[in-house]
Amino acid sequence: MAARPERDQGMAMLMVIGIMAVLTVFLLTSLGLALSNAPASRRDQDAKTAEAAAEAGVEDYLARLDASDSYWTLGNTGDPGNLAFSAAGRPIQGTGGQGASYRYQLLSTSTSTARDGRVRLQVTGTSGPNAAGKVSRTITATLQPKGFLQYIYLSDVEVVDPDLLYSFTYLTYNGQTNWNGNGRYRFVDLGPGVRQACAQYHYAGRANPSFTASVSTPVTVWDTWNNVATGTTFTAGTASGFSCSEITWFTGDVVQGPLHSNDALQVSGNPLFTDPKTESSWANPPAPAQRWWTASAGQPSLGTPSQPGYWPVYADPLQLPAGNSTLRQYVEPRADDPANPGPGCYYTGATRITFTGTTMKVYSPWTTNAPARCLVVANRGVEQTLSTIPPVIYVDATATCTSGSASGVGYPAAGEWTGGVTTDYDCHRGTAYVSGTVSGQVTVAGLDDVVITGDVLTQNGTSGTDVIGLVAGNYVWVYHPVDASGSHNNLAAASAPHQIQAAVLSLRHSFLVQNWTYGAALSSTGSTASKLNVVGSIGQKFRGPVGTNSGGVPVSGYLKNYVYDSRLNVLQPPYFLKPDSSPWVVTSIADR
Repeated sequence: MAARPERDQGMAMLMVIGIMAVLTVFLLTSLGLALSNAPASRRDQDAKTAEAAAEAGVEDYLARLDASDSYWTLGNTGDPGNLAFSAAGRPIQGTGGQGASYRYQLLSTSTSTARDGRVRLQVTGTSGPNAAGKVSRTITATLQPKGFLQYIYLSDVEVVDPDLLYSFTYLTYNGQTNWNGNGRYRFVDLGPGVRQACAQYHYAGRANPSFTASVSTPVTVWDTWNNVATGTTFTAGTASGFSCSEITWFTGDVVQGPLHSNDALQVSGNPLFTDPKTESSWANPPAPAQRWWTASAGQPSLGTPSQPGYWPVYADPLQLPAGNSTLRQYVEPRADDPANPGPGCYYTGATRITFTGTTMKVYSPWTTNAPARCLVVANRGVEQTLSTIPPVIYVDATATCTSGSASGVGYPAAGEWTGGVTTDYDCHRGTAYVSGTVSGQVTVAGLDDVVITGDVLTQNGTSGTDVIGLVAGNYVWVYHPVDASGSHNNLAAASAPHQIQAAVLSLRHSFLVQNWTYGAALSSTGSTASKLNVVGSIGQKFRGPVGTNSGGVPVSGYLKNYVYDSRLNVLQPPYFLKPDSSPWVVTSIADR
C-alpha cells in the first residue's frame, strides 16, 4: 500500500512530460509555419510598396508637366537629370530598407501628343531590401490637360461681345449728362472705353462699369439735334452711366452637358443645368456656396434650382489663348521652319473649304505658295479637289488680293446686305468658309474668322472616330445673309445651316449668327430640326447671340439645341488648342 503514491506521481510526471512534448511540437510547427510564411508576407508588403511607388511616379511626372507645360516635348532623353528616366530609377526618400523607387517611360511620341493632346506614360515601381528580392509593379497612365473640350459651353466673360453693340453709347462724363444743359448735346463713347469696361469679369467691376477717358478711350460731345459729333473730345475725366449687356440664364434654359465660365453667372428664375460639372470661377463671392448673381438684386441669391439640376460650383479659370498661331507649326509651308513642314495645309486670304467624305474641295485664289497635295498654285483661280483631308487647315491673312471688299470666293452673295452685324468679307483677311461632311479628323483654323456656310457634319455622327474642330482667332459665324431691302429679309438665294457637329472655339470674340436680329425666324418652337443644333462643344471669349424671341416664340434667327459630344473627353480634333497653363490630369490608369 505504501508504493501507490509513488506510482501515481510517476504517472503524473509522464503526463506532464507528454503534454509538454505535444506543446513543444505545436509551438515548433507554428514557428515553422510562421517562418515559412515570412517571405510571402514580405513580398506582399513589397508588392504594395512597389504599386505605391509606381503611383508616385505618375504624380511626379504630372508635377513636372504642371511646372512646365511643354515638358512632354522632351521625350525620354531630353532631361538626363531626371533619374526616373534611368534604368536604376529614382529612389523614394523615407522608405529606408524598403529600397522603393520608380522609373518611367513615355509610350507616346511628341508628334502623337501634339496631335491628340494625350501623354501615355508607363511607370514601374520597385521595392525590396536587396536586388535579388525586389518586387516590381508596372502601370500605364494616360494624361491630358484640363481643356475646352470637356464642356458643351465655355465662356470667359458673360456679356454680349462689346464690339457688336457699343459703337455708339451715351454716357455720363464727370457726373454730367448734357454739355449745355438743354439736352441738345450728349456725351458719347464711340466704342473703346465702353468695350474695355464691359469686357471685365462681373466680379472685377463690371457690375458698376466706368472708365477713365484717355487718348485711346476719348469721350466725344455729340450734337443730338443734327446727329453729328461736335469735334469736341475729352481725354481725361471719368465716364459712367452706361450698362453692359449681361447674359442671363432664364427659366426654360436647359444645358445638356458640362458648363464652365470664368465669369459669374447671372441667373434669373430656374434654368436647368443638367450636369454636376457646372462651374464658375467667381473666386470670392459673399457666400461660399453661391457662384451666381441675380439681375434684380445685383448680388448672389440662393433661389431654388430646377430639379434634377445643379447650381454652379467653383472651378479654377481656363484661360483662352490670345490667338491660334501655334497651329501654323503643323502645316506646310512653314514660314518659321521651312525644312520641317507639318502634315497640314496652309492657305492665305479668304478660302472656301467644302468637305465631301474623305476628300475636300478647296478654293483659295489668293494662296501663292503651297505643296501640290494642298493646292496646285498654277490653277488657284478654280476650285480644286484634294484626295485626302489634311489633319489641320490654317487660313492666314494676305497682304495682296484684287477683289476689293469682297472675299473673291463667293461671299457676300448677290444681293446680300453687308451693313449689319456680319462677317468682314475683305479678301485680305484670314477667313475660312466651311461646309460639308467629314469622314476623318480635321481642325480648321482662321487667323481671323471661320464662317459656317452650310451644315458641318461628321460621317458617322457621334458613333465613330470622325471629329471636326473649328478655331477662329476672332469670330465663328453661322452664315445668315439678309437682303438689302428696308426690312432686311432673309436672303432667298441662301440656305441657312442647322446642323453643326464640331468643337467650336472663338478666342477673342464669339460664336454667333450673322444678322441675328433681322429676317424671319429660322426655327419653330416644336421642330428640333429647325433649331441651331450643335453637337460637340462651344468655347468663346464672349457669349454670342443666335436669335431673338418673344415669350419663347422665335422672332428672328434660331432657337438653340446644344448637346455635348462626350467623345471629346478622350477624342480631340487634331492639334486642338488647350487653355494657357492648364493643369494636367490622369484620365485613365491600368496595370501595364
